[in-house]
Order: sequence, then C-alpha cells, then structure tokens
Amino acid sequence: MTDTSSITTASGKAIARPRMRMRPIKFRNELDRDFHRDIRQRVARYFDTNGFGKYANRMVVFKAALFLTLTVGAYTLILTSGMGPWALLGLANLFGASSLLLAINVAHDAAHHALTPFRRANRVIQTLAFTLLGANAYLWQLRHVKSHHNFPNVNGCDVDIDDTSFVRLSPNQPRRRYHRFQHLYAPFMFWLVDIRTVFFQDFVYLFKRRLANMQDIRHPKREYVLFFVCKLAYLSLMLFIPMALIDLPWWQIGLGWMIMSFIMSTIFISLLIGTHFAEETEFPEVDSDGYLATGWATHALVTSLDWAPESKIANFFVGGANAHAAHHLFPGVCHVHYPALTRIIRQAASEHGIKYNCTGFFGLLRSHFRFLKKMGAGEATRGMSAPGAAEYGYHPAHGA
Repeated sequence: MTDTSSITTASGKAIARPRMRMRPIKFRNELDRDFHRDIRQRVARYFDTNGFGKYANRMVVFKAALFLTLTVGAYTLILTSGMGPWALLGLANLFGASSLLLAINVAHDAAHHALTPFRRANRVIQTLAFTLLGANAYLWQLRHVKSHHNFPNVNGCDVDIDDTSFVRLSPNQPRRRYHRFQHLYAPFMFWLVDIRTVFFQDFVYLFKRRLANMQDIRHPKREYVLFFVCKLAYLSLMLFIPMALIDLPWWQIGLGWMIMSFIMSTIFISLLIGTHFAEETEFPEVDSDGYLATGWATHALVTSLDWAPESKIANFFVGGANAHAAHHLFPGVCHVHYPALTRIIRQAASEHGIKYNCTGFFGLLRSHFRFLKKMGAGEATRGMSAPGAAEYGYHPAHGA
C-alpha cells in the first residue's frame, strides 16, 4: 500500500515521491475496558484521598540532590585530589554510578513529563543528566516514548527489540546460527551499551528516517546542533579535561573511562533487561487485520515483569525501574508513587483475571538468561509473516 508525498526544491517546485502508508495497529480495548477503567479510578482515588500530586515530591528532590552531589563531588576529587590511579578509578566508578542513578531517578521521569508540570524544565533536566552519560536526551526520548511505550514487545514497533540482530530478543525474530551462544556472549555485549550509544547508536538514530514504528522521521534543526554540542561536552568532561589536568598518562585515563563505562552499562542492563525480555513476558503479534489480541492495559501487564515492585529501597535507588507495570500503565506519574500503584494494579488484575508478572531481582536475572538460552536454541518462531503485516505501524489512538 503506497501513497505519495512531496518535497520542495530550491526553485519551489514540488516533486512527488512514493511513500508506504502505514496501516494502524489497534488494540482490542473492548476486552479489558472494565479493568482499565477500574485501575484508573482506583489510582485517581489514591491521589485524591492522600492529597498527592502526580509530580515529584520532596523525596525526589532529596534523591536528585544526593546523586548530583555524589556526581559533582566525585568528579571534583578526580581533578583536584592528586590521588593515585586506583583511587581515581574508584572515584570514576562512583561518578558513573551516581550519574546513572541521577538519570534513572530524575531524567527518566522528566522524559515522560512526570517530574515537573513544566515541559521546558523537564527537557533541560533530562538533557543535562543524559549528557553526563553521553547519550542524546532527545533521541532517547523519541524512541523510548514514541516507540517502546506504545507497543512494547511487538516486533517492528518496539525499537528495543528491533535495534539489534546480534541478540534474539523475541520468538518472533528470525534465528541465526550464532544465537545459540547468545546467553554466553550477551553479558560481554552488555558491557558495551554505553560506548555503543555514545559513538554509534545515537549517530545512526540521528540520520535514520525510519525506525521501528516511526516513519519519515524529521528532526528540528536545533536538535542537530544540540546533538554535537552535548557529544563534545561529554568527551570534554570524560577525556579532554582529565587529560589536561591529571598527572597520568593519557592511556590510563582512557582505560579508566572505559572501565567506568563497562561497569555503568552492566548496572543499567542488570536493572532493566529482564523487565521485558524474560520467560514470563509475552510477545504479541499483529493479526491480518492489524489487531493485537488484547486491550492496551492488558498488553502493558503481560509484556512486563516487575521485580520487588513494592520495595521502598529498590524504588529509592532505581527510580521505579523495578515497577514496570505501573510505569507502562501510568508513565505520566512520578516513580515515587509506583509501590502504591503496584498494589492497586496487582489487586485489580487478580480481580479481573488478568496476568501480572512479578519476581525478585535475582529471579529477574535468572529468567532473562533462561529466556536468552531458549531464544538462541530456536524456540518456534511466531513472526509477523502474514501477507501485508509489514504495512502496519504506529497508531496514536491506542487507548493509553
């Protein structure tokens, strides 16, 4: 199915060009309308009864101040303390871990406009926090909010699945011979997540015109400028300034940065990779009419795996990454409310007979690696192989 669009030349003449018209993916929201209405009403009652707002509270401000202080303090000591290489490496890893926790606890909420009611403030906060990680905030938000959150675990519509062929993350993906070893080599790939994002993935996304469910992507000109400014700022903070001020060989500074990046990537992946890619989660397919088998709310539950979602300690450190069901159902709510929202969701799901997945942290890791091994061994592929399936794409009116 094709359509035509046009581009305008410098002379002002429009030139037609073919473009595939993406047919909308639809949820069967009539199947879980009562459940969805029930949890929305219960959550609204929770906020009304307790007098809470959905944005950040004092606890989030405290966490932001704590992680920012650790980040800035560690970086300052790296440049000024005159410590030896091993002590500096310890400070570098403190910097990496605290800046990652700052992004998870603050910037993630900002990306969903759940941190403050002010969109510009959310954008500034997210940009600054992501720059410390070397990732582009705008591109991350684009693919995370516009792709992953709309259709989690749906091939062709979730960039988190479609992003790589080296690891098979869905039974609906083709299996390659080397995938049978993926549960063994995947941990080494996970080390490289940050470096890959900084030097490769962001550049690919910046110039890609089609990404998962998003078609004919065009970025504002200012985003190209900000992209390179933030990349330069990151390289300056991580390499150029330390090399200029620290009395160590350049290669030791570079090696220390790489080790910090490996450890930070491992922490990040350990917290999140199993929340969708696990034995308990489902990978729905689109039928020949463009429908997924469930309503949007049910889809959010069956494609997510929570780990210790009601733990206040986990919530403090990982910013709600452990309560993925609550996050997907209520992405516009700050993560500090996820333990309470999880109790509401768990009870409502039980009453409505809807599957809810939950485990502990180590259960999450075990489930993920068992899942990788099964995917690599060649579990029967249930791909979107029906004629015309590739014509389906993003549909904004999905009931969220």
